[in-house]
Amino acid sequence: MENIAPRNHRVEKINELIKEEISKLILKELDIDKDLLLTVTNVKTSSDLAHATIYISTIIKEREEETLAILRHSAGDIQYMLNRKLRMRPVPRIRFAIDTTYEKEQRLYDILSSTEKEAHD
Repeated sequence: MENIAPRNHRVEKINELIKEEISKLILKELDIDKDLLLTVTNVKTSSDLAHATIYISTIIKEREEETLAILRHSAGDIQYMLNRKLRMRPVPRIRFAIDTTYEKEQRLYDILSSTEKEAHD
């Protein structure tokens, strides 16, 4: 069990590093409408460090799919810039996804609220 903690800690550090660098690259290098307020919310890297999923969110929910398409189209360029920026090998292969955490939390909150209300009626 002692080998797991350092490995997980390393993955967490790599997640934070990738999140920071991807955020900077998107802000500086991509032509994305600044009104979208695109945010990199989370990064999940596989335990073998081969792949990383970059989760994004935008203020304008109706344009998330459009933004995701732009990021996926630019993934090769972003990967290239990330490879040059990070001093680690291998750099995980990135892919982008929409962060649905807020929507899931909101649905759960709504369900719990309605259940609580029904219990009081």
